[in-house]
Amino acid sequence: MLVCYSVLACESLWDLPCSIMGSPLGHFTWDKYLKETCSVPAPVHCFKQSYTPPSNEFKISMKLEAQDPRNTTSTCIATVVGLTGARLRLRLDGSDNKNDFWRLVDSAEIQPIGNCEKNGGMLQPPLGFRLNASSWPMFLLKTLNGAEMAPIRIFHKEPPSPSHNFFKMGMKLEAVDRKNPHFICPATIGEVRGSEVLVTFDGWRGAFDYWCRFDSRDIFPVGWCSLTGDNLQPPGTKGKGF
Repeated sequence: MLVCYSVLACESLWDLPCSIMGSPLGHFTWDKYLKETCSVPAPVHCFKQSYTPPSNEFKISMKLEAQDPRNTTSTCIATVVGLTGARLRLRLDGSDNKNDFWRLVDSAEIQPIGNCEKNGGMLQPPLGFRLNASSWPMFLLKTLNGAEMAPIRIFHKEPPSPSHNFFKMGMKLEAVDRKNPHFICPATIGEVRGSEVLVTFDGWRGAFDYWCRFDSRDIFPVGWCSLTGDNLQPPGTKGKGF
């Protein structure tokens, strides 16, 4: 039997009382929603996220090194083109805005300029580099000349993974909408299968559901957006989220 919203279910989310786990964002608040759906939030220890969300001191136009999401063996130069909460919108230099992607400020996939060389690697052009590959060295010099490099101090260490998959069906969470990754939305664990969980978006009848590992950086505890200042989207209207 599903137990209705309780203090024990909250696992003292960053020591905040349950009554303020979801600050008002439009007409949606987590405390009211959890009571109405008679559901519980996934405990904080389920997630590969910092118990205290990292500060975001990055600025638009700062340069850093990032793993190319379409070719994970390549490290490229990236520019910060957007900020929200504890996340960065990044664009690989030499690519276009169709391939922008988001990373948390404590992601191991972003590093300060110089980290690749320090570890014996070489910066690579992004997949789909717009110019001739032979022009990459000159392009690299030009893009870094006079640019503002993100300082080492604003990068954060990536948190450790949970020891195993603690999620259970029906638990509530906040999750990145992978079809529209600038959005974070209320979601439910729809199924658990080994090291994977099915993330179902409340009120969307499966249109945006996806499977991911339990230690995905795209899923967050209830109350995450309230703490980071991110805008949590309300549940959809095409179906009840429970």
